[in-house]
Amino acid sequence: MNYRSFFKAEWLSLLRRKQDTLNALLFFVMVIILFPLGVDPSSEFLAPAAGGIIWCATALSVLMAVEGMYKEDFNDGSLEQWLTSGLSITYLVFLKVLVQWLMVIVPLLIVLPLLAQMLFLPFSALWVVMTSILLGTPALFFIGSIGAALTVSLRRGAVLMLLLILPLYIPVIIFATGAVRAAQLDMNYSGQLAILAAISLVALALSPIMAAISIRASVN
Repeated sequence: MNYRSFFKAEWLSLLRRKQDTLNALLFFVMVIILFPLGVDPSSEFLAPAAGGIIWCATALSVLMAVEGMYKEDFNDGSLEQWLTSGLSITYLVFLKVLVQWLMVIVPLLIVLPLLAQMLFLPFSALWVVMTSILLGTPALFFIGSIGAALTVSLRRGAVLMLLLILPLYIPVIIFATGAVRAAQLDMNYSGQLAILAAISLVALALSPIMAAISIRASVN
């Protein structure tokens, strides 16, 4: 096994288990569709809240996607093969998270323009929302990978994982929604986007290492 074959295997594995990805995407769509019906369908309410609604739905969808990120590999012994393959566990974690991110976020971005119209999000702010998702969701996935690795050996670790990583999602949501709101008010939002990128870069640097340590501990 090499890194290229691992990436291809992970991609094909997610395509075979596409139900997990579809569940996360459907959850995202349902939250945005039901929110106006359950709260207030007026444009006066939805337009200012659109960024928050989209980002909360995104964060919850990411949680659904990453919760079982390593479960299948743990159950079938693949994680043990990682440890004996001679490859860097840190880099394998990075590749796995990258595949998960592509499989969830790309379809989400495709359906987002249509859903944004339901929330009366101005077109001028739509691309800011999409940019914030591109910059901020890598942090969500990498942070989630740490929680998934920590709880992979637990029979019912989903609740513990939520308690561990959900507080770490809050800064990403705050700065992302702040950027969208600033765009709606014709204010400068480059600072919020830069902070999102910085958070993702820090998560990229640290979380594969921490997840690799957690995987070793869980397997051993």
